[in-house]
Amino acid sequence: MLHFFNYLKADFYKFYHSNIIKLHLIIPIITVISFLAYYTISPWSELQKVMAYVQIISISFPLIISIIVNMVYEQEEEAGFQYFLGIADKKYFAHFSKLILMQILGLISTLIAILGFGIIFHSMGNSLIEIDVYIKESLIVFGSSILLYMLQYLVVFYLGRGASIGIGIIGSTISALMITGIGEGIWTLLPWGYSIRLSSYFLLYNLDILNKKEPITQAIIMMIVFITIFLALQLTLSNRWEGKRENY
Repeated sequence: MLHFFNYLKADFYKFYHSNIIKLHLIIPIITVISFLAYYTISPWSELQKVMAYVQIISISFPLIISIIVNMVYEQEEEAGFQYFLGIADKKYFAHFSKLILMQILGLISTLIAILGFGIIFHSMGNSLIEIDVYIKESLIVFGSSILLYMLQYLVVFYLGRGASIGIGIIGSTISALMITGIGEGIWTLLPWGYSIRLSSYFLLYNLDILNKKEPITQAIIMMIVFITIFLALQLTLSNRWEGKRENY
């Protein structure tokens, strides 16, 4: 375990001396300021404003995650992947270190974007939704995106940057479609549908507007299945990875 923490420490220093940590702070802060400024003149209801905000955050996540993962990949590529190739055994420690650190930063970024927005929005006199709901919404959006980090990490290291960015763009497009009628009946089967659907459902459940719970259970089961599959693939492929990939 101490060995793993050393990897985390090394990766943190790498991230700190790049733009990765800065982006996790700057992007959510700019997003919060921009939407709050717009909402001061928007005629929408409070629920519509919060719902739209959380949905836009969810839609943007697949693409943003792909960009962040690509930045991490490029950092290692510039170093000739020596960080990974120089490890004799348990190479998965090095890969999981980066994956977990990205997710920690992602959680912080999500809390700033949603909880930060909620605190300021609530202080502006919008009291329909309590602060604890924004905390839970942050956790739902982030939790639903964990498997996207795992997917993107596998894609960028085994298929290349082009494939990763392409999947990020497609993922954001699918996410936007999953909240429409197109997503009915299929959103529980697609990793990009969880964040936008679950966060929207939770908001409506909290206000006693929606009571249908069956799809949520199915979605959670499928999320666990996907995470288990991606975890198994990462464990299996990490020790076999030799710095080669097809760059589509």
